[in-house]
Amino acid sequence: MIAGCTSSDPRAVLNPGGGQQAAIDPVTNSEVVQGTCPQIILREGTAYYSKFAKGGDGDPAKIIHQASISDTTRQCRISGDQMTITVAVSGRVVAGPAGKAGTVEVPVRVAVIEGENVLYSELQKQPVTILEGMPAEQFIFTNANVSFPAASARTAKLYVGFDPGPYNTP
Repeated sequence: MIAGCTSSDPRAVLNPGGGQQAAIDPVTNSEVVQGTCPQIILREGTAYYSKFAKGGDGDPAKIIHQASISDTTRQCRISGDQMTITVAVSGRVVAGPAGKAGTVEVPVRVAVIEGENVLYSELQKQPVTILEGMPAEQFIFTNANVSFPAASARTAKLYVGFDPGPYNTP
């Protein structure tokens, strides 16, 4: 342990035997950051989404499709003074009584908030193809461009969920 104190490598103090190296992101060729990577939070009411036929809001017979988020994950990288996060969300879409086979879009928002400040927010449409006769289809949404100041990484909150819009709002 004392040898680690005289080493020019600060990681030697925490890991004197050498052992495990930091994971390297193959795309950016930079270390993957684990300790300061914000956890993903699903706000109340954003894990499920229902699309109704025009004028049918709240009527179960008018549901075109319903979507749900089943899992989330993220990977963080620091480049200079910016943290960039790749967010992945998996879920499924089920056609409703008013639905039919074809491609539908589910609205997924990723937001990073520190206190009252919105550091990043983007609402994207995730296409999902519902096949004829299939009860449900799975989807995987990925946003690899979530960036904000790295100094905010420890205090920022990372939110993911369905958001019906509008699309031009933070």
